[in-house]
Amino acid sequence: MGARRGWKVWCWALALIAALAGCGRAAPTGNAGAEGGSGDKVAVVTSITPLADMIRQVGGDRVAVTALVAPGTDPHDFAPKPSDIRAVAGAKVFIANGLGEETYLEKLIQSSGRSDLKVVVLSDGLQALGGGEEGQNPHMWLAPSYAIRYVEKIRDTLAQVDPAGATGYQERAKAYIDRLRELDAWIREQIAQIPPDRRTMVVFHDAWPYFCREYGLDYIYLVSSEQAEPSAQEYAKILTAVKERRVPAVFGEEGFNPKLVQRLAADAGVRFVDGLLDDTVGGAGADTYIDMMKFDVQLIVGALSGR
Repeated sequence: MGARRGWKVWCWALALIAALAGCGRAAPTGNAGAEGGSGDKVAVVTSITPLADMIRQVGGDRVAVTALVAPGTDPHDFAPKPSDIRAVAGAKVFIANGLGEETYLEKLIQSSGRSDLKVVVLSDGLQALGGGEEGQNPHMWLAPSYAIRYVEKIRDTLAQVDPAGATGYQERAKAYIDRLRELDAWIREQIAQIPPDRRTMVVFHDAWPYFCREYGLDYIYLVSSEQAEPSAQEYAKILTAVKERRVPAVFGEEGFNPKLVQRLAADAGVRFVDGLLDDTVGGAGADTYIDMMKFDVQLIVGALSGR
């Protein structure tokens, strides 16, 4: 994982952006007005694809969602492009995760000319664990109990900016929350299959504390969001822990260089399993947030159970 990139300025794009500023709706497509709206979709911008999927699940055909960070890429290295600035300029609302996940947001909004843009932070008011860019770990969405709280805030936000669609947002949110509760129950059943002495999850970066706390797994990571790699002393401690706990497998993550975790697996003499999806919906058979979580759980349970 590289260091965070500096902010890039595209002065040549500002004239076009100014022309777009103040637009709160995307161009009408399909049956956007099927529920009695104005015929336009509510334009929503967010950062990562798991959040975009949650917004689509609640918004249905009334919303047009843009996720700035492409699937399979490292969100910590994200630098907005002119097309991203245009998307923000034309948005009704920006739905952010917060806790340092969108360090670019303030400058992005300034560049878009949208000082009036409504910004909603999904993690606001929720209990955060330590770590991350702001001293608190942002990866709440990897625990479905937090995802439910996100969905409730998405529902209320969409109903506020589009009151005509409020009934539909409430109905879709209720149905989706029921599915998230089913997902939580399924995860608990799957994790129970891992022998108790194998319930240590070793990953590349610090994305999984909420998941591990929720489902009773111990947790070791190689780097935090601010690190390039661990020091020699830190690496030695991690290697010792992996050996002493007889961890059966260590995990790489989509969008991050696997070399360091591969080295750890080789040094410890354990299995390397790549491809965990922590902030990517799309690809690997995981087209939705729920698909992503099921994919990850099957990978984790299979590796730690020695299958």
